[in-house]
Amino acid sequence: MQFKTIASGSSGNAYYLGLAGKHFLIDAGVSGKRIQNALYDINVHSLDAIFITHEHRDHITGAGVLARKFKTDIYATPYTWRYFLRHGVIGTVKESQVKFIEQGCPVSVGNVEISAFDIAHDASQPVGYTFCCGFEKLAFATDLGHVTESVKEHLKGARILLLESNYDPEMLAKGRYHAILKERVASNRGHLSNAQAGMILAEVVVPSFTHVFLAHLSEENNTPMLAFDTVKRVLDANDVTVLHLEVAERHIPGELIVYE
Repeated sequence: MQFKTIASGSSGNAYYLGLAGKHFLIDAGVSGKRIQNALYDINVHSLDAIFITHEHRDHITGAGVLARKFKTDIYATPYTWRYFLRHGVIGTVKESQVKFIEQGCPVSVGNVEISAFDIAHDASQPVGYTFCCGFEKLAFATDLGHVTESVKEHLKGARILLLESNYDPEMLAKGRYHAILKERVASNRGHLSNAQAGMILAEVVVPSFTHVFLAHLSEENNTPMLAFDTVKRVLDANDVTVLHLEVAERHIPGELIVYE
């Protein structure tokens, strides 16, 4: 299993996963050229599928460009696809490239089974994803205002787990966002705070096994150091040790992570 963060945050999100000989992109919220260059840097010149979590711009900007460039399928939930087609936000893609995925209906790409699970966010039909092949599992969940028991079950057992750690409540309260936007961020259909992310991780990680990425940090209401320190403090308080804890970079692609 190979994993690389390409971009993470409110300004754009894109992540690469290589598993069982297949190449996947999870979200494509920055330019197609930027994503393509990041893939070429690790000698990836094809994509087997693009999986989109929801229709907000910071998750779809390069999706259509990359689908056309690599002639690959785009998976999204039916209501997300309806939004794409109604608003034309990803441009023209062939009908054969339009693929639907819903909770409870896993799809297979080669030997990889991909499952979508519902998350709480203010979008048409947002989801998180798990990618599984044998004993290898990646779990992915960003843009969620709260976490249900069902979501926790999907996150458990992951070798690599990418979870949102979006904001610090004090920074949000004192920041310059309008009151309505502050309320939206902190709502149960908005985003997870650092402390919330830490508490969830304490419940779902496999101690000394799970490699955790903190993702989708707010540029306005968080800092990488604050997110890391808050989550680490919560994990320590619950006597939970992860294999590795790191913050996904906003503008700089991360190192390629490889697990045999």
